[in-house]
Amino acid sequence: MTHELIVCIPGPWPDRTDFLRRIIMLEPAGDYMFAGGILAHPGAKDHVPLDFYPPDIHMANAFRIAGQGKISEGTIEQIARHTGIAYLHFPIDIRSQRERILKFTQVLQRAGGFGVKLESCGIAHQWDRWFTLLSGKPFDIYSSAVVLIGDDKHYYSCGMHHFGLAECAAPRTLAPVDAAYLMNHFNMWRIVEQPHFESGHTFSLDVNSPRFRMFHENDSRHSSEELFFNTHGFWRLALDSK
Repeated sequence: MTHELIVCIPGPWPDRTDFLRRIIMLEPAGDYMFAGGILAHPGAKDHVPLDFYPPDIHMANAFRIAGQGKISEGTIEQIARHTGIAYLHFPIDIRSQRERILKFTQVLQRAGGFGVKLESCGIAHQWDRWFTLLSGKPFDIYSSAVVLIGDDKHYYSCGMHHFGLAECAAPRTLAPVDAAYLMNHFNMWRIVEQPHFESGHTFSLDVNSPRFRMFHENDSRHSSEELFFNTHGFWRLALDSK
């Protein structure tokens, strides 16, 4: 399975005909087209696959959960009244695709879309936050496409496959704020510095912070058919007792 970065955008479109009308009427009229499952920008010789679906009764709750408290009730109420859903498909590399993602999601915002959710990691944003993050510095871009979650034993990142990198996991014995700080810094270190290291090596935030030993593991949390699946696996950070 070829994994993609998939953007979900609910909107006020009762059918494909209405969606097409709104797209072609955007100023300047005819600048964008939608046909045959393709949203095209002919003037730039650019296009992106787009699937159009009917409304989903679970959409508002999905945005509420994926927004992690950062989406207003007004936006959630709009999403609850959506009448159609557009799914944009991009190659998984968010860094090389960032300008295209900005361009095509802005088209759907102008066509009436209510918000954006990344199906390939499970994070959702209001439009203003989405555009601010995706247009920002490396940590902003990271925050647009990576979410931190947890189970009984570990905290995990989800979305590092958008950067071509493995996820990370931290022990649940850490306080949530400490785990988030550790994981975000570990992930950003890899994105920005592109260091070389191997399983068994150690990592520390600074000389006065605890040391963690890194163990590389396959992504057994998701099946290879799931959008969350990371082909690069994940790095499990374990407190080093030595």
